[in-house]
Amino acid sequence: MNWFTIGSLTVPAAQLAILAAFIIGALVIWLKKDKVFLELYVNAVFLFVAVWKVSVLLFSFMLVVKSPLSLMYFNGGWKGIWLGLIAVCIYLLWKTPAEKRPQIIWTWMIVIISFEWMLSLLRGQAGLLAWIQLAGGVAQLAVPLRQAAGTIWLFTLWQLLFESLTADLFYLHSLFYIGAALFFTFIVRRDPIE
Repeated sequence: MNWFTIGSLTVPAAQLAILAAFIIGALVIWLKKDKVFLELYVNAVFLFVAVWKVSVLLFSFMLVVKSPLSLMYFNGGWKGIWLGLIAVCIYLLWKTPAEKRPQIIWTWMIVIISFEWMLSLLRGQAGLLAWIQLAGGVAQLAVPLRQAAGTIWLFTLWQLLFESLTADLFYLHSLFYIGAALFFTFIVRRDPIE
Protein backbone atom coordinates (compact mmCIF):
# COMPACT_ATOMS: atom_id res chain seq x y z
CA MET A 1 0.00 0.00 0.00
CA ASN A 2 1.32 3.46 -0.88
CA TRP A 3 1.29 6.16 1.77
CA PHE A 4 1.58 9.92 1.38
CA THR A 5 2.65 12.43 4.01
CA ILE A 6 0.75 15.71 4.10
CA GLY A 7 2.26 17.83 6.85
CA SER A 8 2.26 15.62 9.93
CA LEU A 9 -0.51 13.39 8.56
CA THR A 10 0.23 10.11 6.77
CA VAL A 11 -2.59 9.02 4.44
CA PRO A 12 -2.99 5.86 2.32
CA ALA A 13 -3.23 6.36 -1.44
CA ALA A 14 -6.70 4.76 -1.49
CA GLN A 15 -8.09 7.41 0.87
CA LEU A 16 -6.65 10.23 -1.23
CA ALA A 17 -8.06 8.58 -4.37
CA ILE A 18 -11.57 8.27 -2.89
CA LEU A 19 -11.43 11.87 -1.67
CA ALA A 20 -10.51 13.01 -5.18
CA ALA A 21 -13.26 10.82 -6.66
CA PHE A 22 -15.87 12.29 -4.31
CA ILE A 23 -14.76 15.80 -5.28
CA ILE A 24 -14.86 14.97 -9.01
CA GLY A 25 -18.37 13.50 -8.58
CA ALA A 26 -19.54 16.67 -6.82
CA LEU A 27 -17.93 18.84 -9.49
CA VAL A 28 -19.70 16.96 -12.30
CA ILE A 29 -23.08 17.29 -10.56
CA TRP A 30 -22.39 20.98 -9.88
CA LEU A 31 -21.55 21.53 -13.57
CA LYS A 32 -24.91 19.93 -14.47
CA LYS A 33 -26.50 22.59 -12.23
CA ASP A 34 -28.62 20.08 -10.32
CA LYS A 35 -28.67 21.59 -6.82
CA VAL A 36 -31.16 19.09 -5.41
CA PHE A 37 -29.10 16.09 -6.49
CA LEU A 38 -25.85 17.79 -5.42
CA GLU A 39 -27.25 18.21 -1.91
CA LEU A 40 -28.32 14.56 -1.89
CA TYR A 41 -24.85 13.50 -3.08
CA VAL A 42 -22.97 15.59 -0.53
CA ASN A 43 -25.19 14.26 2.27
CA ALA A 44 -24.60 10.67 1.11
CA VAL A 45 -20.82 11.19 0.99
CA PHE A 46 -20.83 12.79 4.44
CA LEU A 47 -22.97 9.94 5.82
CA PHE A 48 -20.63 7.34 4.31
CA VAL A 49 -17.49 8.95 5.76
CA ALA A 50 -19.12 9.54 9.17
CA VAL A 51 -20.33 5.94 9.50
CA TRP A 52 -16.97 4.58 8.30
CA LYS A 53 -15.01 6.70 10.79
CA VAL A 54 -17.32 6.25 13.80
CA SER A 55 -17.76 2.50 13.20
CA VAL A 56 -14.47 2.00 15.04
CA LEU A 57 -16.67 2.36 18.14
CA LEU A 58 -18.47 -0.85 17.20
CA PHE A 59 -15.44 -2.88 16.25
CA SER A 60 -12.79 -1.60 18.69
CA PHE A 61 -14.82 -0.18 21.54
CA MET A 62 -12.23 -0.84 24.27
CA LEU A 63 -9.55 0.90 22.22
CA VAL A 64 -11.72 4.02 22.01
CA VAL A 65 -12.54 3.84 25.73
CA LYS A 66 -8.83 3.62 26.62
CA SER A 67 -7.79 6.26 24.12
CA PRO A 68 -10.63 8.54 22.90
CA LEU A 69 -8.30 10.26 20.41
CA SER A 70 -8.17 6.98 18.49
CA LEU A 71 -11.47 8.07 16.91
CA MET A 72 -9.48 10.70 15.08
CA TYR A 73 -6.83 8.31 13.78
CA PHE A 74 -8.64 5.03 13.21
CA ASN A 75 -11.66 3.93 11.21
CA GLY A 76 -13.83 0.84 10.96
CA GLY A 77 -11.84 -0.69 8.10
CA TRP A 78 -13.74 -2.82 5.61
CA LYS A 79 -16.50 -3.54 8.11
CA GLY A 80 -16.99 0.21 8.47
CA ILE A 81 -17.01 0.65 4.70
CA TRP A 82 -19.78 -1.95 4.42
CA LEU A 83 -21.75 -0.25 7.20
CA GLY A 84 -21.27 3.06 5.40
CA LEU A 85 -22.53 1.53 2.15
CA ILE A 86 -25.61 0.12 3.90
CA ALA A 87 -26.32 3.48 5.57
CA VAL A 88 -25.99 5.31 2.24
CA CYS A 89 -28.24 2.77 0.49
CA ILE A 90 -30.96 3.27 3.10
CA TYR A 91 -30.55 7.05 2.87
CA LEU A 92 -30.75 7.02 -0.94
CA LEU A 93 -33.85 4.79 -0.93
CA TRP A 94 -35.50 7.14 1.53
CA LYS A 95 -34.55 10.50 0.00
CA THR A 96 -34.17 9.99 -3.75
CA PRO A 97 -37.22 10.51 -5.96
CA ALA A 98 -37.79 7.69 -8.46
CA GLU A 99 -36.92 9.87 -11.45
CA LYS A 100 -33.47 10.67 -9.99
CA ARG A 101 -32.47 7.08 -9.22
CA PRO A 102 -30.78 6.39 -12.58
CA GLN A 103 -28.68 9.50 -11.95
CA ILE A 104 -27.36 7.81 -8.78
CA ILE A 105 -25.97 5.02 -10.97
CA TRP A 106 -24.39 7.50 -13.36
CA THR A 107 -22.78 9.35 -10.45
CA TRP A 108 -21.56 6.07 -8.93
CA MET A 109 -19.89 5.25 -12.24
CA ILE A 110 -18.16 8.64 -12.30
CA VAL A 111 -16.91 8.17 -8.74
CA ILE A 112 -15.57 4.66 -9.45
CA ILE A 113 -13.92 5.70 -12.72
CA SER A 114 -12.30 8.64 -10.92
CA PHE A 115 -11.27 6.47 -7.96
CA GLU A 116 -9.63 3.77 -10.08
CA TRP A 117 -7.84 6.36 -12.23
CA MET A 118 -6.61 8.41 -9.27
CA LEU A 119 -5.47 5.25 -7.47
CA SER A 120 -3.48 4.21 -10.55
CA LEU A 121 -1.88 7.66 -10.71
CA LEU A 122 -1.04 7.74 -7.00
CA ARG A 123 0.47 4.27 -7.11
CA GLY A 124 2.48 5.12 -10.21
CA GLN A 125 0.69 2.43 -12.24
CA ALA A 126 -1.05 4.56 -14.86
CA GLY A 127 0.01 2.39 -17.78
CA LEU A 128 -1.86 1.08 -20.80
CA LEU A 129 -4.31 -1.01 -18.75
CA ALA A 130 -5.29 2.01 -16.65
CA TRP A 131 -5.92 4.05 -19.81
CA ILE A 132 -8.05 1.27 -21.32
CA GLN A 133 -10.01 0.96 -18.06
CA LEU A 134 -10.57 4.73 -18.02
CA ALA A 135 -11.64 4.85 -21.68
CA GLY A 136 -14.06 1.93 -21.28
CA GLY A 137 -15.58 3.42 -18.15
CA VAL A 138 -16.04 6.84 -19.73
CA ALA A 139 -17.57 5.26 -22.85
CA GLN A 140 -20.20 3.59 -20.67
CA LEU A 141 -21.24 6.99 -19.31
CA ALA A 142 -22.63 7.77 -22.77
CA VAL A 143 -25.41 5.19 -22.34
CA PRO A 144 -28.77 6.92 -21.72
CA LEU A 145 -29.92 7.12 -18.10
CA ARG A 146 -33.06 5.10 -18.81
CA GLN A 147 -30.82 2.08 -19.49
CA ALA A 148 -28.88 2.53 -16.26
CA ALA A 149 -29.89 -0.81 -14.71
CA GLY A 150 -28.28 -2.75 -17.56
CA THR A 151 -25.30 -0.44 -17.80
CA ILE A 152 -24.35 -0.88 -14.15
CA TRP A 153 -23.72 -4.59 -14.67
CA LEU A 154 -21.68 -3.99 -17.81
CA PHE A 155 -19.73 -1.34 -15.92
CA THR A 156 -19.20 -3.62 -12.89
CA LEU A 157 -17.99 -6.48 -15.08
CA TRP A 158 -15.64 -4.05 -16.85
CA GLN A 159 -14.16 -3.01 -13.49
CA LEU A 160 -13.90 -6.64 -12.34
CA LEU A 161 -12.06 -7.55 -15.55
CA PHE A 162 -9.33 -5.09 -14.65
CA GLU A 163 -9.34 -6.21 -11.02
CA SER A 164 -8.67 -9.76 -12.26
CA LEU A 165 -5.84 -8.57 -14.51
CA THR A 166 -4.11 -7.02 -11.50
CA ALA A 167 -4.80 -10.05 -9.26
CA ASP A 168 -7.25 -8.02 -7.13
CA LEU A 169 -10.45 -9.82 -8.17
CA PHE A 170 -11.07 -11.53 -4.85
CA TYR A 171 -10.41 -8.52 -2.64
CA LEU A 172 -13.20 -6.83 -0.69
CA HIS A 173 -13.53 -3.85 -3.01
CA SER A 174 -14.63 -6.22 -5.79
CA LEU A 175 -17.43 -7.44 -3.53
CA PHE A 176 -18.19 -3.80 -2.77
CA TYR A 177 -18.67 -3.13 -6.51
CA ILE A 178 -20.94 -6.17 -6.85
CA GLY A 179 -22.97 -5.16 -3.78
CA ALA A 180 -23.45 -1.68 -5.19
CA ALA A 181 -24.53 -3.09 -8.57
CA LEU A 182 -27.12 -5.30 -6.84
CA PHE A 183 -28.46 -2.31 -4.92
CA PHE A 184 -28.67 -0.13 -8.03
CA THR A 185 -30.44 -2.87 -9.98
CA PHE A 186 -32.94 -3.17 -7.14
CA ILE A 187 -33.73 0.55 -6.90
CA VAL A 188 -34.07 1.12 -10.64
CA ARG A 189 -36.14 -2.01 -11.29
CA ARG A 190 -38.34 -1.20 -8.29
CA ASP A 191 -39.43 2.14 -9.78
CA PRO A 192 -38.98 1.88 -13.55
CA ILE A 193 -39.01 5.17 -15.43
CA GLU A 194 -41.13 5.12 -18.54
